[in-house]
Amino acid sequence: MSLDYRKNIVTEFFQLVAEGKPKEGLRFFAPDCKQHNPYVRGGMDALLDAMATVQKQENPKYPDPDFAVKYILADRHMVAAYTQLLSSKSKPGEGGLRQVHLFRFSGDNKIVEYWDITQQVDSNVPNAEGAF
Repeated sequence: MSLDYRKNIVTEFFQLVAEGKPKEGLRFFAPDCKQHNPYVRGGMDALLDAMATVQKQENPKYPDPDFAVKYILADRHMVAAYTQLLSSKSKPGEGGLRQVHLFRFSGDNKIVEYWDITQQVDSNVPNAEGAF
């Protein structure tokens, strides 16, 4: 399969996450996919449960978060995505998260390994150029 096909899988997965349906994205992952988030014990099912819990919090501090995929790169069996999660779409200066996600694909285009690296960003960062 083409690299564009794998990039489309990652894009569709993040669309499901943004719509509050991360568990539907499990279809893209091999059942024995290894996830390397150090804060979540278990596989992708456990990680997606944690994501869903955060999204469903009652009366969140910021009711209008904004998630965007900024870049997607692909090389052989790897796809990397750079994402931004603003705490508030209406108050972008309130900060948020910037993340790099790495997906390793098998020959049959299932995701078999996943990493995420997170950077907390707030309004007091010294670099005026920002992340983008």
